[in-house]
Amino acid sequence: MNREQALVERVAVAKKELDAADDKLARLLHEVGAASRSEKTKISRVVEDALGKLRAARDHLSDLERRLASDDE
Repeated sequence: MNREQALVERVAVAKKELDAADDKLARLLHEVGAASRSEKTKISRVVEDALGKLRAARDHLSDLERRLASDDE
């Protein structure tokens, strides 16, 4: 396996991990409905921050995939 193929595979794994983390955070946010108002506020901020970081990481991975694809051409 060459270096580029290994990198492509690692990107695919990272995307799956991001998707799984995103799903877990979304479920957590849904479950926060049972918490008190003050707890909801604290938890919501943390979860929203985490979701923002996941989105940024997903954007970086997409950019990396585009670069890898353009290198193939």
